[in-house]
Amino acid sequence: MNKNVAIRSKWDRVRYSLLLEATLIALIVPAVSIIFDRPVTDSGALAIILCVKALIISMIYNYLYDRMDAHFGRIPTERSLPGRIAHALGFELVLTATSLPIIVWWLDIPWLQALVMDVVLMAWVVVHTFFFTLAYDRLFPVLQPGLCEKIGCD
Repeated sequence: MNKNVAIRSKWDRVRYSLLLEATLIALIVPAVSIIFDRPVTDSGALAIILCVKALIISMIYNYLYDRMDAHFGRIPTERSLPGRIAHALGFELVLTATSLPIIVWWLDIPWLQALVMDVVLMAWVVVHTFFFTLAYDRLFPVLQPGLCEKIGCD
């Protein structure tokens, strides 16, 4: 790993994951409730279960992805467009593989219907994750070693 590239701290990852999941719950629960004609509490409970799972996966996935970036000398908060797309798509593929069994069981729907629902949600979440992470990186950049000497931080 390149020792000159700083990556996010554990607590910064926790903040990122909590904010990402909170915005997703607020936007997805009402839609799932309407589409599947389920009470908001039922859709909300499913969303919380999936979000807790996603939080755990997010922290592990983002840590490993950042380590990979740093290993190749790339600064994670300055990821290229292809790097951001690969990050978001990879994350959603892992989430889909782990979510489908839960969705099928919880909503008591066929696997194909669960897959279609998950693909639609995944497409939306990929876009949301892309823009959320871009905004988060701008709001909470990771200062790199030696930067203060260059720009005069106090």
